[in-house]
Amino acid sequence: MRSKNTAGVILGHKNINEADKLVFLYTENFGKIIAIAKGARKITSKFTGHLETLNFVKVELYFGGKYTLVKEIETIKNFKEIRDDLEKLRNTLKVAEITNKLTYENEQIPNLTQLLENCIKLICSTKRPHVVIQSYTIKILNQIGVIPDFKEIDTILEKKYLKYLNFIKTKPLEESEKIHLSLEEEKNVDKIIKKLLQYA
Repeated sequence: MRSKNTAGVILGHKNINEADKLVFLYTENFGKIIAIAKGARKITSKFTGHLETLNFVKVELYFGGKYTLVKEIETIKNFKEIRDDLEKLRNTLKVAEITNKLTYENEQIPNLTQLLENCIKLICSTKRPHVVIQSYTIKILNQIGVIPDFKEIDTILEKKYLKYLNFIKTKPLEESEKIHLSLEEEKNVDKIIKKLLQYA
């Protein structure tokens, strides 16, 4: 049994028991952590406001024999500008959902925290959030070993899609906006990514 301090980002939470919350967070030191915040649903809880999805936090975790507990938490960054814009909020929550789904408990993915922060910032400023989310998803899938080598793969996919997928896989996130796809092409890429997600 031990307590450890780390930085991380809240990927989501759900209510459990009468007053507690189950918190999903990705931490820099321990990877994906699922922890219980005791009393977090109470109005007077010290956790109020700190467990919001996509809050970047400093947290003290207590690793018990059966459960991990959130002991203390401090919000470092909460991207208030997102929460004041419903469309940006919807898109960033989608990113959090994707991240939570694709990461397993205790799994560590190099530079994921920075990639996630960059993605949120881009969604705040871009006119093409859908493309940013596509790029982010491909990058995580690549990190967990689901993505093939698009240059070598034997497939019936059109060459333009392979080229696009390889571009967003290998280039920095912010460069994803440089490629312009038609609405139909974006939908086709969505279908490809949906199939890839089935293997994750």
